[in-house]
Amino acid sequence: MNDMKNALVFCENRNLYVRKPNGLEYEFQNVDKPALGFEFDVVIYDDMEVKILKWDRNKNFDEQEVIPLDAGEKELCEQYIANSEAPEGVNLHNQFVEQLGDYCRQQQEEVRMTYGFRDMEMVLIAGREGSNHPMRGNARRVLEYVDNTHQIFAQVTDEIFATKEELLKDYDVYRRQIPQSSMATGHAELGNS
Repeated sequence: MNDMKNALVFCENRNLYVRKPNGLEYEFQNVDKPALGFEFDVVIYDDMEVKILKWDRNKNFDEQEVIPLDAGEKELCEQYIANSEAPEGVNLHNQFVEQLGDYCRQQQEEVRMTYGFRDMEMVLIAGREGSNHPMRGNARRVLEYVDNTHQIFAQVTDEIFATKEELLKDYDVYRRQIPQSSMATGHAELGNS
């Protein structure tokens, strides 16, 4: 598995976001400021590595006085991330499966729209057995894609849950097993439903 960059963000709304090197992400809402060993109201240790000593509620983020984190502060963030534990029930298995489910739904929606349907209800109506709808062929293509992605999603989910967390592959390896919407669209019959 590729190591991801650690992240720690404590925002002005008292929400704490953590990302571990294996990609596990979790958030705590409305919590006390983490004891990092330096002063801040807001800290961002991610793509940006900065702190805001005194958050001014009358200004947006771009107007705040931002101070870069020094090497010692970055190390303190790293130590906090290393010692941080995810909430009960939050693990890489569940995170990957949730992300994969979201990806499948997104791809299915793209196929539905590409074939000219405004919602899945119209796909079901047009694609039902015995339908004489002028776009029944497209509806059946959408349904076949949805059926296929659900089948693959179930297989990949089983594979994820059967793998020890430390042996999981990078999320993208699992995502690439789901057929992309662009692969499912060929010759679409004209019309809108």
